[in-house]
Amino acid sequence: MTSVFTDAAPRSTPRLNLAGGGEAAFSLGSSWSLPSLSLPTWVHRPISAARATLVKSLVMTIAIAAILAGVVTVTQTSTAGATAISAADFAPAASSVPTMTAAAFTTAYAGDLAAAATALTTMSSSQVAQLWSELAPGYRALLITGHPAVIGNLEGVAYTDRATANVSRLAGLLADTEASYRSLTVSSDQVDGQADSAALATTLSRLDAIKLLADRYTPDAIAARLQPEYLITLQAGGSGPPRVAVAVGDVDTAAYVTVFVPGMNSSALELDDYLRGAKRIQTAAADSAVILWIGGHSPSALEVPSNDRAVEGAPLLAGVLAGYDAVRSAHGVVSQLSVVAHSYGTATASLALASGDYHVDDFVMLGSAGIPTEIGIDDLHVPAGRVYASQASADTLAGLGQLLSGRADPATSSWGATTFGSDGLTLGDGGHLGAVDGHNAVGSSNTDDRGKYLGPATESLYAIQRIVTGQADAVADLTTPGSSHQRASAPDAAGAGAGASTTSTTASASASAAALLATR
Repeated sequence: MTSVFTDAAPRSTPRLNLAGGGEAAFSLGSSWSLPSLSLPTWVHRPISAARATLVKSLVMTIAIAAILAGVVTVTQTSTAGATAISAADFAPAASSVPTMTAAAFTTAYAGDLAAAATALTTMSSSQVAQLWSELAPGYRALLITGHPAVIGNLEGVAYTDRATANVSRLAGLLADTEASYRSLTVSSDQVDGQADSAALATTLSRLDAIKLLADRYTPDAIAARLQPEYLITLQAGGSGPPRVAVAVGDVDTAAYVTVFVPGMNSSALELDDYLRGAKRIQTAAADSAVILWIGGHSPSALEVPSNDRAVEGAPLLAGVLAGYDAVRSAHGVVSQLSVVAHSYGTATASLALASGDYHVDDFVMLGSAGIPTEIGIDDLHVPAGRVYASQASADTLAGLGQLLSGRADPATSSWGATTFGSDGLTLGDGGHLGAVDGHNAVGSSNTDDRGKYLGPATESLYAIQRIVTGQADAVADLTTPGSSHQRASAPDAAGAGAGASTTSTTASASASAAALLATR
């Protein structure tokens, strides 16, 4: 790739070895900062999911109004005086250590599991995947038990093993965070009778997130789940909610794997909400899996016009894609890999995809807040004709994000993506797919999910389910670049080819919509 991305903020963070596990920490300079806020004493009280969604919407509205009114200024990216960052800077770092056989590895680190775990973090994800598949089960179990923070976050390790390691850490993390919270309140009371509200709020958000994870992954909860879940990333460094990734379905063996990248204000605190959307995608095929990736620091509403968070998250996401590609290669798994991104997540995902060829088959953008203008469709390393975009007519915030940031709208014909509808569709048999009525991917509850991009029985979810399982031709409302807006032809049940009529296309599509409609 020849294009470069530039950012006005100075940066000193080195490239990350994304094959390495453990509690990686990083920080990037920001082109602006917010004033310190003194939070009210009731900040520690829990609020309902619905109220949390309302608060986030209110904050976003105020933030956008402040930007438009000039009260808050956002530094746009500029090539003037900036350090150029090439797409290669987002790619996983190459390994500098020789490849070892399992026998050589266990001999070299006999009796020293700590050194063995450290050695694994210096390897590329391809080296890790091959070595991990060859290690004896008992030796792998020792590494999982002895060094779960490393193994649980190590790209190339089998995903079920990573989940085992990460879940084993939750009780300890919860106890440590509860102790930190108590210590903070006690020490503050001894000083002036009032806790430091900012530190209290940060610690509380961390406590709430870890408790949510601990409750979700108890043995009983895991056993009762119809759709299996795996906590495949648990980066708990720092003071706020941990950065996580959760797989719905067995990523190690799935024939169809989708990585979903949400947008602004997404964190482990919203895990329940985003997982509902991920699960709806996964129901498209029994042998599919969806990775919900909340592994970066998503932007606040005021940060959306800046590319900083996308630049920060792109190498982490690239590592995830490279890691999966390594695992399936090491195990001889033939699969379709798709990336679905929403809102600001489309900027992060586009930068990650531009960093290298991870053999991604499809890229779907929903309500994009804009793609950095230095990234074109040909930079994404995705097969021609398999980059998709959709923006609902009622989604005004996506366009506002593009406007304020100066980023490109991938849903325009000039950008080159194949588009599909999100405004509702009546199928040939009279069945109806709902319209997306705003910007959100999901709501605050199953009921509130209706009318969202990943909500039940929406046209957008219908299209996504088919794209990520190799059935894009069955989507009844595709528009390819340079064509007029018309429904695409698709094979009917008898195998009719591209010459099938629109009526037969929508009728056959509606036949496969029954499963989708049943997810309501």
